[in-house]
Amino acid sequence: MITLDVLWAAALGYLLGSIPIAWIVVKLWLKIDIRTVGSKNVGGRNVIRAFQAQEKPKGLAYTVGIIEAILDMLKGFFAMWLAVWISFTYSQADIWVIAFAGPAAILGHNWCIWLWGPGGKGVASTLGTMIFFNPIFMPLWLVLYFVLGSAIMYSAITYLVTFIVMGVIFIFWGEYIWTWVSPANASPLIDLNEIAIFGWVAFATMVAITFVVLSRQGENFRKIKSGEAKKMKLWKIFKGKADEALK
Repeated sequence: MITLDVLWAAALGYLLGSIPIAWIVVKLWLKIDIRTVGSKNVGGRNVIRAFQAQEKPKGLAYTVGIIEAILDMLKGFFAMWLAVWISFTYSQADIWVIAFAGPAAILGHNWCIWLWGPGGKGVASTLGTMIFFNPIFMPLWLVLYFVLGSAIMYSAITYLVTFIVMGVIFIFWGEYIWTWVSPANASPLIDLNEIAIFGWVAFATMVAITFVVLSRQGENFRKIKSGEAKKMKLWKIFKGKADEALK
């Protein structure tokens, strides 16, 4: 049964996800607005572009960009973890807070209240939600992304397909991922019905996240339709040409 816990969980997730880490890093370090350079996105890949535009060493640019991406991942992870911990420790023990806190955190990252406009694309934060369910899901998604992306070659469509596939996987792994995320201090007797529906909670989370991520992919779909979109060549990653592979 869904309780009022989902409302504060969504608010918590949105506010945490809205912290514009990439904007803060670039503003403090380079004294510029990340929204004026590169793709104008507030995310890890554009942090790299911003540092390169300022002629900073390539190693520094990639290091800062990777650290920023990890912090964005943690926003998705901690939004869900905090919601579960608070609900099961102090409130109504509602597992549906997961399906509201996670997508809300990505919504906050994509549409940032502090910047009054678009933020990042939400992919790193989405990976953080997968790590919350279980760390094994991140490498699994990466493999799916590489395999499907090599066939599809368009990033926006690849995101859509891989996130839906992960949601289906969550349905069948529901009992296992519930034992991973269930707080140690939760009720000593977990309702078996909760275990039975947890896979569906995880699936609903991924479906909601997919729509949120796609809310920032409109321009990419427009380019695909018009023929302007550049195709990914993911195999170039193994040749040390990551920039070319992800165009």
